[in-house]
Amino acid sequence: MTTSNPGRSPVHIMAIGAHIGDMELSCGKTLATHSLLGDQITSVALSAVARGAPPPATSAADIAAFRAENVAAATAFATALGGRFIDVGYPDGEIPDNEEVRYQIADLIREHRPDILITHWKDGLHKDHRRTAQIVRDAHYYAALRGLELHAPRHAARGPYYAENWEDAPGFEPYIYIDVSPGYALWYEHVQKLWLTNNSPWFQYRAYYDALSRSRGALIHRERAECFAVDPEQRRLVLEHF
Repeated sequence: MTTSNPGRSPVHIMAIGAHIGDMELSCGKTLATHSLLGDQITSVALSAVARGAPPPATSAADIAAFRAENVAAATAFATALGGRFIDVGYPDGEIPDNEEVRYQIADLIREHRPDILITHWKDGLHKDHRRTAQIVRDAHYYAALRGLELHAPRHAARGPYYAENWEDAPGFEPYIYIDVSPGYALWYEHVQKLWLTNNSPWFQYRAYYDALSRSRGALIHRERAECFAVDPEQRRLVLEHF
C-alpha cells in the first residue's frame, strides 16, 4: 500500500552496505517507510557474506549455495519494497581498497541516479564496513565530479547519511531521526527472508534492531525510529531567523 503525501516529490534512495543484511537491518525500516511513500529504493551490497556460511558448510559448493541464498533473499527483500538489489560480488572480507572499486560504485551512482545515499559510519569493528564507508564517500564525490569521465554522466546525490549499525558504534552520533513507524510492519515481515536476521549464532540481529527502533522512537515520541549520522563538517543548520 502506498501512502500519499500531497506536495511531496518522490525521491530515490540508494543504500550501500558492505554485506547483504547490513542496510536491510540497520536502515531497512527507513527504506520500507519510504517505499510506502512511493519512493524508489535501491539496495547495494559489495559482498554476499558467503564466508559466513553456517556449519557444516565447508565445501566450495556449500559456500556457493549459501551465497546464492543470500542474494535471493536480498533480492526478495528489495522486491517487497518495490525496489531493486545490486550484488557487486566481492568476496567476504576482501572488499578492495583501490580506485577501481570507487569508480565502480561511482558509476552505479551515476547510472541509477539516486537522490539520497546511505552507507556505513566510518568507524567500526569490521574492516569491510570501514572500507565501504570510505569507498562510498569517495564514490559520491567522483560521481558528481565534473570532468571525470566514467561510463555514465555525472550525478550529484545528497549525503552520504550513515546508518546506525551495532558494529559501527565508535564515534557514531545520531543527528537525523526518521519516524519509521509506518514501514515497521513491512520491514518486519520481509526482513525475515535474510538468514542473518534470526539464525546468527553470535548476535541476535532481529532482536537488537527491533529494540533499537523502539528506543530511538521513544526519544522523539514516536513508536519507532531509525537514526543517521552525518559528517561533522555537515552539522550546520542555517536559519534566516528564529
